[in-house]
Amino acid sequence: MKITRGITEDFAKAFKFSEIDKLYSEHMDELIIGVRNNYLNLYYNCDSIAKIAYKKQDRKIVCEIDKYYLDGRHYRSKQKEKRYRIEPSEICKQYEIIKKYSNDKVNLEKKAQSKLILLNNGNKESNWFCIDVEYVKQFNNQNEKKEAAFNSRFDIIALSKAKPHRIALIELKYGIGAIGKKSGIYKHVKDFAKFCEKNYFQSHLKNEIIEIIKSQIELGISVPIELPAEKDISSPEFYFITLNNNADKAKNSSTPKQTMAGYLFKDYRWGCKRLSKEKCVEKDFGDITKKNNKFQANFLFSKATVKNLAITDIIDGGYDEKIIPE
Repeated sequence: MKITRGITEDFAKAFKFSEIDKLYSEHMDELIIGVRNNYLNLYYNCDSIAKIAYKKQDRKIVCEIDKYYLDGRHYRSKQKEKRYRIEPSEICKQYEIIKKYSNDKVNLEKKAQSKLILLNNGNKESNWFCIDVEYVKQFNNQNEKKEAAFNSRFDIIALSKAKPHRIALIELKYGIGAIGKKSGIYKHVKDFAKFCEKNYFQSHLKNEIIEIIKSQIELGISVPIELPAEKDISSPEFYFITLNNNADKAKNSSTPKQTMAGYLFKDYRWGCKRLSKEKCVEKDFGDITKKNNKFQANFLFSKATVKNLAITDIIDGGYDEKIIPE
C-alpha cells in the first residue's frame, strides 16, 4: 500500500460514533490523537497507548494495544502476545490502569512534551496550534528507507494560526539528558539538515500537514485553522526547546544550555565550561545560530519543570531565553 498520511471519510464518521471518541472528548486535557497512514495513534504522556484502525468490511473501529498497558509486564518485541487486539469499550474500561502503567514507564521529557502541547492547544490566545506529535517520515519500502540513510523524526509539529502559516518542527529536550552521545544534539542537527537537503518538506511534509489537518477536522477535533492550501504554508523553521534548564545541585555543574553549547560550537559560548571531544555541530554544519548558515535553528530555554510548567504558547510563550538566528 502506498504511503500516505490521513484517514478516509468513512473512518472519521465511524470514529465519531465510537467509544474512543467519547473517551477522547472526556479527556482532551490529557489525550492527543496522532494521524498516521490510515490509522490513528492515541497518546497519553506522548506515549502511544493504542493504535486505532477502521475495518472497512465491518464498518467498525478496531484497536490494538501493547499488553504492557494492561498488565504491566514487559514483553519482548517479537513475542506474539506483545500486541493485543482490544475492543474500544475495553480501552475505556481499563483507561485508569493504562494511565498508571504509562505513568510508571514514561520519562519526564515525554510528560513535559505532552503537557506543553496540551497547554498550548488549550489556549485560544496562542499564536500556534500543535498538529502532530512523534512524527516519523514513512517510507514506501526498505530500499527507500535505506537510501534516505536517516530517521526523519520530530517531537512536535506546530502550525501558526495566522497566514501565511509558519511551520515549527520541534525537538524537545528536558534537563541534562540526551544532549550528547548517539541521540544527542549532533544527531538531530544532522537529521534536520538532511531533511532539508532531500527537500522532504516540499515533496512530502507540506502535503502531509494538509492531510493531517483535514483528518482532524473530519474527526471533529477543534482545529483553530481553516484547511490551508499549499501556497499558504511557509518553509519550515527548526526549534530546539529545552525545559528544566537548571544546573544539578553538584558544585560547578552546568545547565543543559551550557552543556549543549559544548556540542554545538568550537568556542566557549553560552557560558560553556567544557567543549565536547565528540563530533562538533559547527565543524560539520557551520554555526546554526546564524541566518547566513546553510541550516539554521532556533533555541528556546526555560527553567520550568513538569511540575510547574505553565507555557501556554509553544513558540512565543514565556521562555527564559530565546536565541533566534540573526
